[in-house]
Amino acid sequence: MRSTATRRIFIAAFLILTLLPGLQMATRLVPELEIDEQRTLAAPPSMAHPDRYLQQTNSWFSDHFGFRALLIRLKATIDYRLFRVSDKVHVGRDGYLFYRSTLDVEKPIVDTYLQAHEATVVEGVRRYAEALQQKGIGMVMVVNLLGDRFLPDKLPTSVAERPPLRRIDSLLDKLKQVPNVTFIDSTAILQETERSRPIFHRTDFHWNDPAAYPVAKSVVDAMSRAEGLPGSTWTHPLLYETHSYSGGIARFMPLLRSPSEKSIFVTPTWQWPSGFASVSGPSPYTDVSHVAPGTQGLLHPVLFVGDSFMDAWMRNGMAAYFESSYRLRWGEGLRLSAITAAIPPDARWVAVQFIEVQQAALHAFADEADVARSIKLLQARTAW
Repeated sequence: MRSTATRRIFIAAFLILTLLPGLQMATRLVPELEIDEQRTLAAPPSMAHPDRYLQQTNSWFSDHFGFRALLIRLKATIDYRLFRVSDKVHVGRDGYLFYRSTLDVEKPIVDTYLQAHEATVVEGVRRYAEALQQKGIGMVMVVNLLGDRFLPDKLPTSVAERPPLRRIDSLLDKLKQVPNVTFIDSTAILQETERSRPIFHRTDFHWNDPAAYPVAKSVVDAMSRAEGLPGSTWTHPLLYETHSYSGGIARFMPLLRSPSEKSIFVTPTWQWPSGFASVSGPSPYTDVSHVAPGTQGLLHPVLFVGDSFMDAWMRNGMAAYFESSYRLRWGEGLRLSAITAAIPPDARWVAVQFIEVQQAALHAFADEADVARSIKLLQARTAW
């Protein structure tokens, strides 16, 4: 009797568990959790392509069945909490997280690309910097290595034992020697900085803002010297504080509860110049800043071209030291000719920053035809 009752309970439970996802999918009686998959989920099937209808149906169901997000989060949490693994992230030591896509895909792609195109990238930088210089515009360049290069002891064994990918080092050594380029060695600066404080978040891809401070300051210091000023226009000291933080990598992991850390953040100590105003856009710029006309003691206008690592420059008050600043963000479609066309008429500086896996930047300088177009645009420009 007890055996029969047990079987019935088991069968009923099995049926309920089998039907629940479909019932939830049809009714959405329970609010669904959300997960950031960084992709577009499959659309409902369409008879516009009958030969692919069954395939579309399967993809749509796989992306939308009931309690899908909960089940994904539950599995990911078990993998992470019990086994310290993740499908999306390399779980390192002491709470450090690293994107699999960066270490497993992007870095090898860039290493292979530089094997064939390093000389072309360097020559593109040389030609472009020379053309800028002829028009009275200085070029500053910063290339950021990523956290795994500074924290090899925090990498999981499966990554730490791989053969190193070092063609990026060869590129940086050559960029340091390019004439007319003020190359700021962010690697050396960060190696010195990490002696006294952390330079990368544990749960985020990026350097922390206090780590960006000495690099941003070095950029302004170099520009101040080039403009013949008696001292650097950068005057504010570094002050930072500690906050709880759950970074982008942690949030990317579809866990029931994202890991967090205690990380450091800059406390603003700078003064905005008289009449300072910053706005988003207009196109093609992501943001633009200006000060009141006639404000003294500032650097000449600058065009910033960078990626998300440059955001930390701005959170350190970088724009406070320029008469005006304009910013472009690296993206797949950003070519050197588009950058050149966006240089404001009164700009005296182009500051270029990119991380070591920023393929858009490498492609921009390696595109010989577009470099030539950019140089023609500069030659047609009225000298400052």
